[in-house]
Amino acid sequence: KQWYQRRVAITAGDGDVQVTQSAAVARYLARRIGLMPSDEKDLTLCEMVEQEVYDLKLRMSITCYDPYKSYMPGAPASEIGKHDYDFLKAAFEKRLRERLEQLDKLYEKGFLLGSDESKICYADFLAYEFMDHARAFCPECFEVAPNFVRFMGLFEGLKGVKEWQNGEVYKAGQYINSPMAKWAK
Repeated sequence: KQWYQRRVAITAGDGDVQVTQSAAVARYLARRIGLMPSDEKDLTLCEMVEQEVYDLKLRMSITCYDPYKSYMPGAPASEIGKHDYDFLKAAFEKRLRERLEQLDKLYEKGFLLGSDESKICYADFLAYEFMDHARAFCPECFEVAPNFVRFMGLFEGLKGVKEWQNGEVYKAGQYINSPMAKWAK
């Protein structure tokens, strides 16, 4: 079997299209449902926010998951490595604050590309989803970004978001990290 057959496939109505990799899936869906900007400047801004989110997500994963620990029964684990959670969390918090200060300027209007729901784009969904996780992980970092916090409030007012947040899976935090993470919520 090819590697992509083991992943979730998305089937489009205009023929079978299989999409793998989270960024490709997000972009594909954004194009399909009208959340991908057509203006080159707006598209570039969205791509920059998208990649910043993925960078922060990777840094949070490195902080939360011990690469020296074996998570699979019977798999070898490192005997010489040490995962310094406190050091990594402090470095993540520093980076998050720096990036939130920058994002705060981009979100002055409300949503990334404008002030009302008609301007919402796929990067807003990516930014909100990850930053909701980051806010649970280190809420004090968000004090430097009042515009971004306001954006999160606007996003939480979107149809369906409150219903998700009132659900049991969200309340339990089971959507963030697996139980094997150092911080799993």
